[in-house]
Amino acid sequence: MKTLLADGPSTLYATEMEQFGRLTGHWATQITHYPADGSPARRVSGEWEFGYALEGRAVLDVWQWPGREDLPAEGRAPDQECGLCVRIWDPRLQLWRFTFHGTAHGDPVHMYARQIDDEIVMERAAGGDLVRWTFADITADTFHWRNERSTDGGHTWRLDQEVSARRLR
Repeated sequence: MKTLLADGPSTLYATEMEQFGRLTGHWATQITHYPADGSPARRVSGEWEFGYALEGRAVLDVWQWPGREDLPAEGRAPDQECGLCVRIWDPRLQLWRFTFHGTAHGDPVHMYARQIDDEIVMERAAGGDLVRWTFADITADTFHWRNERSTDGGHTWRLDQEVSARRLR
């Protein structure tokens, strides 16, 4: 897989690559799901791994819950997910093109992402709703991620999911 994975960022867009590149590594996560029907929140542990790819011009990540240590010996855990994200900087549009492929639901997710102040914000329209995923409070060893949805054109947002991450390596 030498062609797929890269040791570091391309120097061509080094500043832009650092936006997601600072997340490269292996992270332990605590994931909280907030059901739209108001039922109690669900919490699960997971893992998130980021790395450079495609000659250092992309950032890949694999997101998994539950984490490896919590997976059943056989079969699948309830609500198990393992997904792959590919983020490629588009110099023409000056933003990231982002695609997520998950194993639980099978629907690919296409988004655009950009740095806004200290956050990385990914956005898309889903049916009549707006969806945004945000990386926030990013430090060398931690970050917070949230998945929000608006049904009124972005006037108000409801939190669907959030992740607290701690770097393992």
